[in-house]
Amino acid sequence: MNKVGGIFSSARKSKRISVKKASEDLLISRENLEAIEASDWQRLPEPPFARGFIGSYAKYLGLDVEHTLALFRREYDEAKYRQKTSRASGGKRFYLTPARFASFLTIVAILIFIGYLVLQYLSVLSAPKLEVASPADDLTTSIPVVAISGKTEKGATVAVNGEFVAVNKDGEFSHQLMLMEGRNEIEIVASKNLSPKSKAVKVIRLIR
Repeated sequence: MNKVGGIFSSARKSKRISVKKASEDLLISRENLEAIEASDWQRLPEPPFARGFIGSYAKYLGLDVEHTLALFRREYDEAKYRQKTSRASGGKRFYLTPARFASFLTIVAILIFIGYLVLQYLSVLSAPKLEVASPADDLTTSIPVVAISGKTEKGATVAVNGEFVAVNKDGEFSHQLMLMEGRNEIEIVASKNLSPKSKAVKVIRLIR
């Protein structure tokens, strides 16, 4: 009578499938598949996992699952196996099964989604970036018109002394402001939805 391992080995070779490819397709380690084909049951994990691997491999190769499991049970002495493994190892080993791998991917996807929601929430609570390129701080000039320019985040609005100015799709803005003689305080405010506002104040002195 052919051993179970020989049946698996012959079926795999007849389909011209490598052990490596079968391992990748089934998400079962190459060592476990080689142990099955060698009928070396002591190299396999606990009986429930061993039967699961046998069934998955049989289905993958187009074999009769129930028949191969029946042959496997004839060769496999679970009681003897448990005695040997309990003496050989005091701890449990972890094996990656298709079900465990699917659960792992689900958990990773959930964590990524939660992380995305947290980032979106934090972006709503954080004030938009505001960079004022012009004018310089504490500027003194004799020209009654000053150019105000800078950059903020996309989607934010900008107001200069309470007057909204145009912001392009890249968040850049520019504005011309008339100055009064003496000290001029210019307040530039960027706001976005429910976020706190960002503010910059420039002081310009106009002299005649």
